[in-house]
Amino acid sequence: MNVNIHAVEVSMELGRPRDVVSRAEQVEIALIGSHERQAHYWTCTAAGFHMNGKENEAVEALVRADRIAPQHVRNRPLVRNMVRDLRSSGKHTRQREVSHLAHVMRLA
Repeated sequence: MNVNIHAVEVSMELGRPRDVVSRAEQVEIALIGSHERQAHYWTCTAAGFHMNGKENEAVEALVRADRIAPQHVRNRPLVRNMVRDLRSSGKHTRQREVSHLAHVMRLA
């Protein structure tokens, strides 16, 4: 299971957004016992969606990650940058959720 999560993360780091999303679909999230690993999975998946211009899906993935393990999400630079981008983009219909994330992350 961790191998599949690492494949998602590596695809994200290499800047291959389509691979992030396709590899994320192969992960059986329900089998991941660790909340930290689940949050990491959702964070990487959100980045893939964001890179693919699928901002509503990115917001949903970030909200899931934050619900599961906020302590592993809110201070990650990747997440903070995505929330800033999403807050100013206007290319999604999830402004309330993005505003909430920005508020709990204390982003100005």
